[in-house]
Amino acid sequence: MAAAGITASRASKATFGLLQQTRKASFGLALSVLGACFLWSVSDLEVSQTLLGLPGWTGRGRPTPVSLRGRRVVMLDGAEEEDETAKLKAAAKRLADKTPRLAPMAMPFGQVSLDLSMMSYNQFVPRLYNMCRGLGFKKGKILPSIGFCSDENQGYPTILITKHFGAYPFNHGYIGGIMALDRHGPHASHADDVVLVHAPHVGFEPDLGEYGTYRRRQIEAGEGEGALQMSGTCGKVVGVLTPYVKAYEALLARIRVRVEGEQVLIALSRVLLPSEEPEGGGVRIHLRFDQLLEEGALDNPVLPQSTSSTYRASPAFAEKFKEFLAAHASEDLTASEPDADASKISSGWLSLKNPKLSGLLTADMFAFKKPQEELRGEEHRLERALLPNLPKVLTSPYDNELSASLICMQSEFDRSVHSVAAEPSYKGKNLILISGLNIDVSPEQDLTEAFPTTMFLPWAAYVQLQDGSRRVVEQSELVSELFSQSTENPDAIDMEESIRQLFVRKRSRITFFDTNTNKKKAAQVL
Repeated sequence: MAAAGITASRASKATFGLLQQTRKASFGLALSVLGACFLWSVSDLEVSQTLLGLPGWTGRGRPTPVSLRGRRVVMLDGAEEEDETAKLKAAAKRLADKTPRLAPMAMPFGQVSLDLSMMSYNQFVPRLYNMCRGLGFKKGKILPSIGFCSDENQGYPTILITKHFGAYPFNHGYIGGIMALDRHGPHASHADDVVLVHAPHVGFEPDLGEYGTYRRRQIEAGEGEGALQMSGTCGKVVGVLTPYVKAYEALLARIRVRVEGEQVLIALSRVLLPSEEPEGGGVRIHLRFDQLLEEGALDNPVLPQSTSSTYRASPAFAEKFKEFLAAHASEDLTASEPDADASKISSGWLSLKNPKLSGLLTADMFAFKKPQEELRGEEHRLERALLPNLPKVLTSPYDNELSASLICMQSEFDRSVHSVAAEPSYKGKNLILISGLNIDVSPEQDLTEAFPTTMFLPWAAYVQLQDGSRRVVEQSELVSELFSQSTENPDAIDMEESIRQLFVRKRSRITFFDTNTNKKKAAQVL
């Protein structure tokens, strides 16, 4: 399913108009350049400190470690005391004053800023920890919980959360980045203070500049010795999108347009027309004829035929089509007609499946439907969240998987805030729920290191403190607050040493009740 979904997804994006293709290419190129910044031999910390003038790095060698708790601190190399917090705040202010190179993405729950927002996980997690400590969370008493997909490439973020918070995280996640909101009670009962990190994920292939694909180190592609398989990421998102992508592509292929004199005609396949027959199950797509056709045209076709009918286009669509033809007057648009019928080409009909024309069918002209009984249950929650927004997803200049993952991020944060805020077991505790998107940068073909590069794009946070105060922190403020925190965490545990101690310290005996002697006895360990 994932492989089929990727193929369909890539094919659907080939149907964008020229303007959309240009915007997408520019976006992918910018993200590729941004991703490259984090793959330099210099660490993320050094890069950010160099570009933004953060303290602790002179430009040579490793950065000088500092400790941070919102007070004057001593540089660990013995340098003079200085207000580290003030310098970090100043760096965050300089970041806020920078002009983004990328326009924000318009999404259902508000715009998502893409530029000057992301950070790698080895920076995000210590910053989040320091942010929690600055709000009064107690050292050693914080239990994190993750709302991640179960994909294996989410392991590195989980390990970093364990390292910096000193505890393996509780699990609030279902596959696809859906939150399991029936687990608050057990989570709350295990710690004084709690942190919930929610993040759906999406793969990013730097060489292609595409979202939704990821190179799996554990699968050989069969294209040569050592070649690795590309697959859908997130596979759940790809699986949900696939039938809708196919229905959208079929819709485009069933709509043809031409100019006849002063009017614009639209030929529609009869399967797209309203019918009194039961719709049946599965994905259905409905045209909004009032947007596409002239008023009253549906009842008065210009030319009804056995498998299609021709109608006059609405004034808005007609004007848009004529503007398109004028802009491409020097081009042979029939040359790029997909699977075209020669008779239709000669008569001037152009299919909306033509990549240059697909953008004429905008998101307000169609909608998807599916029987409610096929959408019930927690396993279909992602599909229910995406369904009303899919026309915008499929007609946007962004990759389907990126847009869908961001919708999941936004809708699940909104749902989770209402659930967490009403949960009695969280009352009287310090709590942060932070939501964002994990971007899994596909590893290079010959990369042998165990963990992928994962970026975190913050979206919003909900803060509820022990004194009863609560607030929602929107993206711009959240990014600024995180960036103003140090990436050094003096409370982080040494993972290797902690594991080593398991083998060198004396083990406690594990006993069982022995019915032969009516006493507890230690089991023999192999």
